[in-house]
Amino acid sequence: MNLLVVENNFLLKENFFFQSDLKDNFNLIFLSSIKSVKGILNKKKFDFIIVSSLAQNLNSFQVITNLFKTKPKNKIIQILEKNNDFKHNFSSYYLKKPLAINKLLLILSRTKKTKLVEKKKFKLKNGLIFQKFQRKILNTKKKALILTEKESEILEYLLKKKKFIKKKDLLENIWGFNSKVKTRTLETHIYRLRKKINKNFGVNKFINVKDNSYKLF
Repeated sequence: MNLLVVENNFLLKENFFFQSDLKDNFNLIFLSSIKSVKGILNKKKFDFIIVSSLAQNLNSFQVITNLFKTKPKNKIIQILEKNNDFKHNFSSYYLKKPLAINKLLLILSRTKKTKLVEKKKFKLKNGLIFQKFQRKILNTKKKALILTEKESEILEYLLKKKKFIKKKDLLENIWGFNSKVKTRTLETHIYRLRKKINKNFGVNKFINVKDNSYKLF
């Protein structure tokens, strides 16, 4: 399937390329000008078009209007930078920054043509199972722990990388923060997640912390 992203923000582009679920299921094309977008729409068919309000030197309202006039049947996903960003009537779906890839995948999977080859369950150590879409962790006795959205994203990120991940990488890919931002947000989420796992399942060793980096045991 073809997915067009109208965006000139490097961080967002890097985030898209990192996601194996997107790379494995979609032909991703990034363009940063309305002229280039119009040119490719006359040559290629896209299943979804993503337009970001953060794109510099691009008027997202104008871009979406032009996209709709050029190909009115295209499904447009608008990424909003702020709560007060204008929601275009021609957009089919809306997502807020920082972009949650899980939510994007859910939107893409709603079409009949889209059959995502993505893993929905992950086996953890200590007999635990992580259910991605339900944001649950289950043990062998089917006892369930509901995770917050960010806890689920952290866990999925660590599962896919399978190595120590630096704090700055987690902040950039999950919260959209750059490396210059000083925050204890990640530490707070990791602390609460480890505490919940220990309380509900009696597992002490869940996330390994070393030199400001994180990895699942």
